Amino acid sequence: MEAFRQIKVEKFVQKSIVFLRQNFPEWCANKEQEEIETFIHEIIVFGEQYEIRKQLNFQKLMHFKIKYEFDIPLVEHLEAILSPVDMNESYRVKCFYKSLLNDEFPGKQKDETEKLDWFN
Repeated sequence: MEAFRQIKVEKFVQKSIVFLRQNFPEWCANKEQEEIETFIHEIIVFGEQYEIRKQLNFQKLMHFKIKYEFDIPLVEHLEAILSPVDMNESYRVKCFYKSLLNDEFPGKQKDETEKLDWFN
């Protein structure tokens, strides 16, 4: 049974390499295949902590990690979004994205112009 799971995981890794190269060519440009595979495996381990099972949701997490550079382990706010594993995983991933998009967590660096107070 574990052998079948491993075959499925490796097929997903290869599929995800293509996904990353097509959608994030700049990110992949200076990386060896092994480094990209390691990243994918890290996202799989990360997602499994929160009972993420769908391949599309894993690829979304890859996208979010590249774009928003969130820390693993997660800050408390993001942890609270992914943790209720009794809730639908796609809904949790969507809420996770909205939180990243809205910059609702500490740790994301703002652009220097966003730090300026233009009215004082």
